[in-house]
Amino acid sequence: MHWGAEGVFAGSVFISTEESRVPQSVKEKIVAANGLDLLLFRTVPHYYRSLPGKLAEKLASMDKAGASNEALGKAMGGLRGLRLGMLEGNTDEGYIALGTGIGNIRSVKSVAEVVNALNG
Repeated sequence: MHWGAEGVFAGSVFISTEESRVPQSVKEKIVAANGLDLLLFRTVPHYYRSLPGKLAEKLASMDKAGASNEALGKAMGGLRGLRLGMLEGNTDEGYIALGTGIGNIRSVKSVAEVVNALNG
């Protein structure tokens, strides 16, 4: 790895690759966003960061108001919310979970291009 790293944690950049199963509309939202666009909500012990959308805004608002883990988990819809957002691009009923590194994603690239860039 570049600069002597033994590994990287880079999930979000691979979500936006040409080979990824997420819809083109989700990839375009990722490319257009930066880390400050992400909404934060938690269900202990996990924290989620999501691109804005109806469900993500509701979850962030619930979290800010002190909703219980159970209430947040129920509103998230389990894996259904993640599937609807990530795999179907439906941000009204789902959410698109990403990391703050999205600010470094400026275009949709192939996996090979991403790996080559990581290797320097």
